[in-house]
Amino acid sequence: MNVLHQNENFSNNQSVVNPSRSLEDREFDSKEWERIHGRTHAGDRVLADIVSGRFKPKARTLDWSEAESEEKSKRKPLSVIMAGDLPDEYEAPDELVEGLLTVGAGSILFGDSNSGKTFFAIDLACAVARGEPWMDRRVQQGLVIYVASESPKSVSSRLQAYRKYHNCEVRNFAIVPEPVNLWQSDEDTDLLIASIKEVEKATGQKAALIIGDTLARMSAGANENSGEDMGMVVSRFDRVRAETGAHFLLIHHTGKDQSKGARGHSSLRAAVDTEVEVKEEASGRYATVTKQRDLMGKGNRIGFALHQIEIGRNRWGSTATNCVVLPADAPTRNPKGKPFSERESKVIALVEETPGITRVVVKEALYAEHPTGMDNVIAGLVKAGHLREEKEGKDKKLFRELPKIGGL
Repeated sequence: MNVLHQNENFSNNQSVVNPSRSLEDREFDSKEWERIHGRTHAGDRVLADIVSGRFKPKARTLDWSEAESEEKSKRKPLSVIMAGDLPDEYEAPDELVEGLLTVGAGSILFGDSNSGKTFFAIDLACAVARGEPWMDRRVQQGLVIYVASESPKSVSSRLQAYRKYHNCEVRNFAIVPEPVNLWQSDEDTDLLIASIKEVEKATGQKAALIIGDTLARMSAGANENSGEDMGMVVSRFDRVRAETGAHFLLIHHTGKDQSKGARGHSSLRAAVDTEVEVKEEASGRYATVTKQRDLMGKGNRIGFALHQIEIGRNRWGSTATNCVVLPADAPTRNPKGKPFSERESKVIALVEETPGITRVVVKEALYAEHPTGMDNVIAGLVKAGHLREEKEGKDKKLFRELPKIGGL
């Protein structure tokens, strides 16, 4: 084989050879090579040896079928389960948080800005790390990895507030205070998985819950409305779950039209097992389960409140505060599916707090915010069966009327 022909793509490197001399007579001059290229590397010397004829590699024909066969050999065969081999006994889903999250699955927690979704997520994560019941639900204890890609200082201060209010240590809770991008390349995914393994080794605990805050920061540069871009994010999201065995919860935002749910491509919602929406209304804050794949409970609501506490002093000596999550009753939901208006919610709240309150007192209590139209609001609630009105002399007293279930 003609060595020069074999290396024709390296024409620049051939400049070290005197073309007037035959291949057999050419001698490699390392000083000339270094003068032309400014340096001498091991690879340069090997190439020069090839050109000068000192080193003649064995010819080898590239066999593409062999390369393809080698690539195929790396693939694992697909698993196949026959229906007849399924056990007779039902195996219930392994729940991480009772009735809400399953082990090793994926979920999205979304809501508008300032709705309280991050407080909600941190409170849930602390309960998992401690192995304590959360919102009257049992949990499996395990290591929590909080990927604080959006605001690590905010997450840290909220965790400090939790510890102070509950007078406890929150061990087995690790914060990753750096941005992690699941769209750009595999590099960050590799680093995240490796970091989780290191924390597991250091703590002796298996990762149970990973929280990504937020999806927007963890897919920076991607088009959230693109199926191709989000498909790549979902693929790496699934890979983290598969290689750690942990539940992966992503915090996300609503779009401009909040009635359409979480923003972005529909593949996001399709990919997760559980979806939870956090809302703040005049009647209170609550989370609603909007999707549930393996558990019952779609439509369930979890009420909560944000309680402000003092956590220290700022640089000017003024009081610094933060909030913790406390359980609360979820706001009343219209049985017909249509949400109550702000005025309707306020009337119902007053009647529930003070059964037998009169129309006049209700109107007076809400006059500053709603000076007109309250008679129509009350009449509408009575007509729809949400309130019951009883006449007592000249007064009309109002009582909460609960919806009848199953025709009873």
